[in-house]
Amino acid sequence: MNSQDQIIKIQKTANTLYDLRDHSDVKYCKEISDFLIEKSGGNEGSRISTENFSAFVVSRFTTTHRFIELMAQRLGKELQIVELGSGFTPHFLNLNYEIGKYIEIDLEVNSKLKKEITRKLRERDGEIFIAGDILTQDVWNEVGNNIDLSKPVIIFSEGVVAQYFTTEQKEKIASLSRAFLQTNGSCFVVDDTLRNHSELHDNPIIQEGMSRIVAESGSKVYKSETSTFESEIDKWNKLFNNTIYTVDYVPSKPEMDFALRSYKLTVCMNDQNRELESVLLELSKQNKNNRTWK
Repeated sequence: MNSQDQIIKIQKTANTLYDLRDHSDVKYCKEISDFLIEKSGGNEGSRISTENFSAFVVSRFTTTHRFIELMAQRLGKELQIVELGSGFTPHFLNLNYEIGKYIEIDLEVNSKLKKEITRKLRERDGEIFIAGDILTQDVWNEVGNNIDLSKPVIIFSEGVVAQYFTTEQKEKIASLSRAFLQTNGSCFVVDDTLRNHSELHDNPIIQEGMSRIVAESGSKVYKSETSTFESEIDKWNKLFNNTIYTVDYVPSKPEMDFALRSYKLTVCMNDQNRELESVLLELSKQNKNNRTWK
């Protein structure tokens, strides 16, 4: 990959970070943004999504972070987290609880930059960077070299698997990650997406945003391969054969409530005694009452 291709890759991956910087109070977003803009020759490049779609990004990050924060509080240093396609968002930097291990997986150019900037911002134990394609066995072999299967593992994807993976790729990621969810409390977590909500597709705001994402990302799957949220739940249930919980999204931009009120995080949980059912119901309740937007 030449330097110009690398810059374009950085700019596209950093779009989520820029939305968080502009419309949330998430720590470290400005510092990471400044670093990436400098690496990209002094500009942010073209935004992938529209202004309205920033609401999805802010809600998605906040909902996922509140979930992993809750699990970190409960499990502490027993917990191991694997973030798929981690990009430049600062989940690990913002964790308020010490955990056993946090593994970030992304392609080489992103992984190298993320490691450089996060080590400058906050040095903490347990962070591991793995460069590579999350759909390859080599990457998961490396994950296996760093994971203790006797302790709980959270594997999560934000803005990658739900947004851009085909059915076959979802089946592949499930087959590669299932073996790491043997211990009670382990789970695979995936965000929600407009691909799961065709009932919203006739709205002009949604049409504009989806068309722009397709044009800027180069992914036709995002708009062409859609389903219902219920069918996605059924799919993940069959792929992981675990208890399925859902967590309501945190609302963000008020004008986008019409869409976000139906969004939920999907948690495929190894929870043999359903100990977390009431806990996650309470998290959903709290999320609904805590708007995050600026």
